[in-house]
Amino acid sequence: MSDVLNKPLYVQIQEYIADLILTGKLLPETKIQSEREFSEELGVSRMTVRKALTELVSEGLLERRHGSGTYVAKPRVTYESHELVNNIQAMHDRNIATASQLLEFSEVAASRRLAELLHIEIGHPLYRLVILRFANRVPVILERVFIPRALCPNLEEWDLEKNATIDLLVNIYGLKTSRISQNFEAVAAEETIAQQLRVEEAYPLLMLTRILYDTDQGNPVLYSQDFFRSDFARIHTEFDLQNKSLSVK
Repeated sequence: MSDVLNKPLYVQIQEYIADLILTGKLLPETKIQSEREFSEELGVSRMTVRKALTELVSEGLLERRHGSGTYVAKPRVTYESHELVNNIQAMHDRNIATASQLLEFSEVAASRRLAELLHIEIGHPLYRLVILRFANRVPVILERVFIPRALCPNLEEWDLEKNATIDLLVNIYGLKTSRISQNFEAVAAEETIAQQLRVEEAYPLLMLTRILYDTDQGNPVLYSQDFFRSDFARIHTEFDLQNKSLSVK
């Protein structure tokens, strides 16, 4: 209690409102109370409320709209490139409330393109997963995943909504992974993806294509496409320019 009392009043208000947002009690796009209403409810000055709200705007939890008011901002994540292998963990690390919806689980035959990517024969049986990821109840990422069925038999028996696919491959099926290849591309949402992400057709997205390789043979074990809403994700990379071995492709 003493720690709370030692904090400036505006910080206490800032943390109170932040908790309402992060626990889902205030949803994205919700218009919050005015400075006057907060002031009267909490028994503090409007200046104190204004400072707390300004801090929350700076943190990206709130956004001000001219002539309209202050709203809960849509969640936005700055990913480090190495975090993109596990979307669930990356959001958990940022205290973002996550949920998932399995839109499709099926067995398909490998097309020529997928056979080339996964180094398998055309027609080889694959699992195809389509999973919608939510951040603070907003659909933000659509994952399409292809895995050779032989690597993870009976995959459908596991909870594919609560677990990241890579966690199941490593922790349940014992696959050892050595490296990952990722490519980023700006794309426009086609009709099906737009409906699944609940955005307009042609909405700008960031598409991440990924191939995961095993340690033993260096063979591909997973191919996926992740479609991120452009108003949700930023990607941060950092390189040591003094590293002579750095290569750019």
